[in-house]
Formats: sequence, C-alpha cells, structure tokens
Amino acid sequence: MIMQKKSLLMLLLVAAYVFSACVSIFSPDRFLLRNPSTIILLIFSLSLMMYFSEHIIERSTRGYLVGVAGLITLWIVLRGAKYIAFEETESVARHIWYLYYIPALFIPLLSLFAALSVGEDRRPRAHRLARLAVLVTLVLAALVLTNDLHQLVFRFRPGFADWDSDYLHTPLFFLIYGWIALLFIGVICLLFSRCRVSASRRLVWVPMLPALFGIAYLTLSAVDGWPRVNGSLFGEFPEAVCFTMAGIWLSLMQIGLIPSNVGYGRLFNLSGLSAQIADRDYRIIYRSPTAVPLSVRARSSEADVSPDANTRIHRKQVHGGFVYWQDDITQLNRINEELREVGERLGEEAELLRLENRLKEQRAQIGMKTKAYDEIAEKVLAQSRKIAELCARAERCPDSYSGEMKRVCLLAAYIKRFANLSLLATEGSDIEMGELHLTLRESLRHVRDMGIPAEISCIGGGTFPAQSLLEGYELFEWLLEQALPTLRGIQVFLREDGLKCVLEGAAPTLPEGCGAALTAEDGISYVLIPLRKAGEAACCP
Repeated sequence: MIMQKKSLLMLLLVAAYVFSACVSIFSPDRFLLRNPSTIILLIFSLSLMMYFSEHIIERSTRGYLVGVAGLITLWIVLRGAKYIAFEETESVARHIWYLYYIPALFIPLLSLFAALSVGEDRRPRAHRLARLAVLVTLVLAALVLTNDLHQLVFRFRPGFADWDSDYLHTPLFFLIYGWIALLFIGVICLLFSRCRVSASRRLVWVPMLPALFGIAYLTLSAVDGWPRVNGSLFGEFPEAVCFTMAGIWLSLMQIGLIPSNVGYGRLFNLSGLSAQIADRDYRIIYRSPTAVPLSVRARSSEADVSPDANTRIHRKQVHGGFVYWQDDITQLNRINEELREVGERLGEEAELLRLENRLKEQRAQIGMKTKAYDEIAEKVLAQSRKIAELCARAERCPDSYSGEMKRVCLLAAYIKRFANLSLLATEGSDIEMGELHLTLRESLRHVRDMGIPAEISCIGGGTFPAQSLLEGYELFEWLLEQALPTLRGIQVFLREDGLKCVLEGAAPTLPEGCGAALTAEDGISYVLIPLRKAGEAACCP
C-alpha cells in the first residue's frame, strides 16, 4: 500500500511535468495564449505553498518549505513576465532572465535550511556550513545579476545581439549548476543521516528519483544535451527545478523523513489508542477500531460520557472540531470495589473495637463500683456487726425487741446514707451541702423515734469536697453512737463553716487528730466539726 502511494505520487509529478512541457511547446505563439503552462505552474506552486503550510508540523521546517514554495511561485511569475509581458523589451527580459537565478539558487539553499531544522541540529559545525552556504549563494547570485557588467556567467555577442539564443556558458555558469546540484545532494544526505526510522531509511531512494532527475537536467542542459521538441527544450529550466524540489519534499513527507500531519486514517487504523475525531457538526471523521461508537447526543455533551460501567469518554475541542478518547476504568473500578470492601471490613472492625471499648468501659465502671462497694462495706463494717448483734439480742429478749429495732433502723439509715454519699463522691469531687442536710435529717428522725428530742438547722448552702462531707458524717455518727446511752437531746446546726452539734446529757470523746473541737458545760457537750477543703488530712477513725 505504501509503495503504491509513492509510485502514484511519482507518476503524478511526471505527468504534470510532461503536460506542462507539452503545453509550453505546442501552445500558439500569440499574446495571452503564449506559454499557458505559466498559469498551470502558478496554480501548482500556490497549491504546494498551501500544502506545506497545512501539513508540516515543525514550525521552522514549515517556514522554510513555505519559503521554497514562495520562490517557486516567484520563478513562475518571472518566467511569465519574460515570455508574455516583456519578451519584446530585450534589456528588461534579459534582467528578468538573470532574476531566474535568485529562486534557482535560494530554493536549494532554503531546502538545506529546512533539512537542518529537522531534528534541530545545534552543532556549531552545521551552523558554520549553513553560513558558508549563504555566503556562496549570495556571491553567485550577485555575479549572475551583474552579468551585463562582466559577462563572467554568460558571454554574449557585442551589443547583446541575439542574446536569448546566441550566448556562451562560462566555467562560472557550470559552477552555479554544480552548486545547485551539490545543495540537492546535501539536502538528501542531511535528511538521511538524521532519520532514525528504519522504514524511512529503506525508502530513501524515493526522493532520490526527483533529485537525480534534477541533477541530470542540470548536467545535460548545461552541455545542451537535454532533448528538444520543435526546437524547444522538453521542459525548461524553471519547470525542471520546481518539479524537482516539489518531488523531493513531497517524497520526503510521504516516506516519513519530514514529520507531517498526514495519514490520519492509517494512524487510527493501526493505533491501539481508542480515539475518534469529529468535525464541528459532530460528524465522525476518523475513528480507531477499538473506539466505542458514540451517539450525536453523547458527542455533543460537554461532560464526560460513560457508555458502560468500565468506559469513560473524554472530549476536547480542537481546531476544526472535537477529539474524543476513552479510558478503560475497569482497573479503577476493581480498585474502588476493593477499597469499598476494605472500608466495610474496617467499619466492622471499628464497630467491634467500639463495642470492645464500651465493654472495657463497662467493666472498668463495674470494677470501680465494686471497689467502691468494698470500701463502703469496710467503712460500715462496725455498724453491720452492731446490727447483727442487736438483731440476735432482740431474738433472745422479745421484750427489748422494739428498742433494739429502733437502734437497728438508726444504724441502717447511716449505712444507706453513707453509701449514697460515697457513690456521689465517685461521680464527682464536690457535693451539695443539701445532700448532707438530708442525710443528717434522716439520722435525727430515727433518733426522735427512740424518744430523744432532735433538731437540725441548715444555714447557707454551696458545695463542699466530697471527702470532707463523708468525714464530717462519719464523725457525727461516731459522736451519736457514743452519746445514745445517756443522750437526752441533740441539736445540729449545719453552716458553711462546719457542723455544730449540741448534745445534752452525754459526754462523748473525739478521735485523736480528727480536727473537731469539743467543749462541755453543765452536762451539755458542744462539738464543732469543720467541713475541710479537699487535700486536708483525714480525721475519721
């Protein structure tokens, strides 16, 4: 398939050259009909300029080749001006003929620059050679343009008689032809040396065909050996050089030595990339075999489209239309599914950890409560034993049952209230003074049940350290149990600075180091139990 395209290109160029030569030879020698091949060549050169402008990717290479096509166009215009407009004005026609050598010399020079721009050779030697080529070309062009002054390129008869047909070629003329041929060869050698694609290297003979044709034309025409028909060359110098350069560069583009944006259809057929290109009306122009067909609605959607769960189509606007490419998100979906499963397992593990922590917390709370109950039981052990002793005595002496049970109720109230205060103490560091007031009032109620007057007064309020209230209640119970056998009355004053007890008919003692104050007068004992702040020494026995 590739060779067919290359062969077709060569045949088209040969056919165009033959057609242009035949038209130039056999067209009527009349004004406006004279050399109609000029119009054909002008259309061809302008088309070549537009082709280079649209299809060459690299900017500098594109600029040089557009310049080559522009010089070809200039040459065609000069050729038409010489033979159509100024053929009868010999001096103007001759200088236009000299101007042929401006494009003739600079077309291969720009081609050399284009070859140097492929791959962006930055070696100093290459730039020195390029500057030398420019200098030589300028000198040769200047010698041609000033030939009337020195006749070092073309030598005419005196007075320039029959200058268009009777002149001699000097060695400098052959040097100019050799320089043009050398630039042709340099272009091919440079591009071949920079090509890294083996397939393009194997096809380098394709651009060599037009290059060899150009070299052959230059050589044979210089020695007047190129075929003539009806006395005219079968293709003149401008046509030969223009078709040679066009053939070289078009062939280089076809075999891949010059990067170009042609062959999209084949690229999409061979590429494994799942992509497609549409025009502005969303009509698909190119589509790779692996691309998923899209509806017009999907192609016009600005957002990403998902034809199925494992495919995602992206769109981007480009010059002249849109490009679509698809991503296979199967792997991503699999990873997301694994992450979801991992998340569920982590959620289950987190729930298990939460339940485990909650269980540990409950166990810790139970342990704290168990420890608190053990401490309470230890604190009220004496009262518990006393209750057991009183119950046993009541069983032995039924007559004393009522009195013993009243004392049991007093001790049981103490155990209950002490346990309540102890549990409150485990929940916080401070307790309202009202709690102690309720506790003391219940104990005094059981004292009144035993026939002993008992009163309590609460002055003020606020909060106290839990340990201080517990110690105060313990000391109150200590005094009460000591005083009961002889107690005739008790009065309690609960104030912010402490607990004041007035006991009539009793002479209790205080535990050593408890911090309370005891005074007695006329059979009445006065006890002041301070409510200490947190951090002070304990005073309970």
